[in-house]
Amino acid sequence: MPIRPSRMLWLFLLAAVCSLGLAAQSPQTGAFRGTVVDEEGKPLVGATVLFNRLDYEFERQVQTDEQGRFFHGGFHPGPYRITLLRDGQVVWTTQAHMPGNGVVHEFTVDLKQLKEEAEQRARLDPELERRRDAEREREARAEELRRHYGLATRYLQEDRAQDAIEEFRAALELEPNNPTTHSLLGLAYGEAGRLEEAIASCRRALELEPHEAAHYNNLGTILIRTGQVQEGVRHIEQAARLDADRAATYHFNLGAALLNAGRARDAAGHFRQALRSDPTFAAAHFFLGVALVRSAPRASGAEPARAAPGTVEAFQRYLQLAPDGPYAEKAREYLKELGARPQEAPARVSSARDDH
Repeated sequence: MPIRPSRMLWLFLLAAVCSLGLAAQSPQTGAFRGTVVDEEGKPLVGATVLFNRLDYEFERQVQTDEQGRFFHGGFHPGPYRITLLRDGQVVWTTQAHMPGNGVVHEFTVDLKQLKEEAEQRARLDPELERRRDAEREREARAEELRRHYGLATRYLQEDRAQDAIEEFRAALELEPNNPTTHSLLGLAYGEAGRLEEAIASCRRALELEPHEAAHYNNLGTILIRTGQVQEGVRHIEQAARLDADRAATYHFNLGAALLNAGRARDAAGHFRQALRSDPTFAAAHFFLGVALVRSAPRASGAEPARAAPGTVEAFQRYLQLAPDGPYAEKAREYLKELGARPQEAPARVSSARDDH
């Protein structure tokens, strides 16, 4: 039975826009570190520091130590809100952009100084209450945005595209010019089969953020689905040029889109390109094998007359990297049909990308 990677493709597309934070530090991630002093100038011990992404549902937390210090690493690039809680009550909050690349973002939270400054502002500024109201409104708005993003993401994962569309549209009512929301709305429209609206949303994301690779990827994928293959290919190749770190993912996405469009030979070239960027990309090995099977010369029957060069090796390599992966059984079936015996690794290769 043919394998259609559309479900897995959606997971890659979403991951391309919204990368999840990891607990451990890596060369692509950064960290937050700081010190908290209470209103008496002493270290604030046992306070909770929350880290929330502003563009999708994500939260991590850490406690201050005996010197009032805190540290947490493994944050991918993007916008974050940092909140300090004492006995469950918010006492301080701020926003920060994490550039990644090993950067450690430093904070010093001096509640004594903040209290003195607040008291002085209250004496000097009659508009303080108005500004406090505005800040509370911004906080409520940000929380509502997080809620819409969280629901929309969950609905997409549950194949509830129409519900996801409603949540992304509600988010745009709060923040009409957010390019990420337009791009994700385009993905939701695509999942619902509303391709013209998907293209319009993805084009709007590019207008607002013309140098973001993920928007080119998403638009290119939708264009290929509508038969605009050349333009779609150009957009996804542009995504790979703009973001070399994700080039393997973008070439994989392009290969998957072309495979779904019936262009197996072209798809095989992009799966190979993905593997040149990341040889441990297990799913790319599997779908390279599928593309080679579909592009092989066929005899009078339904089966290929012979395996194209590299077909058996592609399925063998997938099983070596991901012997328990989601396509392992199908890879074994292909090898059996090709008259080859699976050659699997004795143990799982931990560094392989087999979770796609």
